[in-house]
Amino acid sequence: MNMTAADIDLALTGILQFLPLLIPIIIIQYGLMIFALVQLFKNEAAYLPKWGWALIIIFINIIGPVAFLIAGKKKDKEND
Repeated sequence: MNMTAADIDLALTGILQFLPLLIPIIIIQYGLMIFALVQLFKNEAAYLPKWGWALIIIFINIIGPVAFLIAGKKKDKEND
């Protein structure tokens, strides 16, 4: 498949058109990932070992960190 300069220019224009929409999503993804990893190493993990949660957080975009923050943190039982 031979691409001409015009085809490449058209493809780049299409990509650059969506870049302003992708930047906030990328920032949210990395922010969630960093926050979830910090929480993982500060707290005990539930259901999986820490290395398992780390793999989920890193490789499953947006859903992985959210899943850990909802279900993966071990709840402290308060004795009143």
